[in-house]
Amino acid sequence: MKLKWFAIGFAIFILGIIILADLGYLRFLLRIVSRVEYLDKVLHFLLIGTLTFLVTGALIQTFSAFIKPDWLALITVIFFLVVFTIEEVSQIPIRGRDFSFKDLAANYAGILVFGFAAWWIYSRKKEVLSK
Repeated sequence: MKLKWFAIGFAIFILGIIILADLGYLRFLLRIVSRVEYLDKVLHFLLIGTLTFLVTGALIQTFSAFIKPDWLALITVIFFLVVFTIEEVSQIPIRGRDFSFKDLAANYAGILVFGFAAWWIYSRKKEVLSK
């Protein structure tokens, strides 16, 4: 059950970063990150991937008695693919923010890699515990 609280806390953290960036409060930090080649992409991959991992794992732990872990993982991955596509596209009209296919690709990679990892770890954990 602790995983659920980590997932909620991390989701709030990511939402906070997005809101602060959209409001222009992170411009200084974003400039520093942009000076290191590929750091922005690595952060997209790790942050969005970690969120996907935590949420997928928490959902599998919570609902796998009612819904197959395969479906929970697939629904979560599709949900995050849609949400972060919308989030990236929504940056187009915001001054100081830039839409980037590379950021979107890093988000997608994180969602897919970490979503698969969560599905593999937590669905196997359920199998082991049920034996």
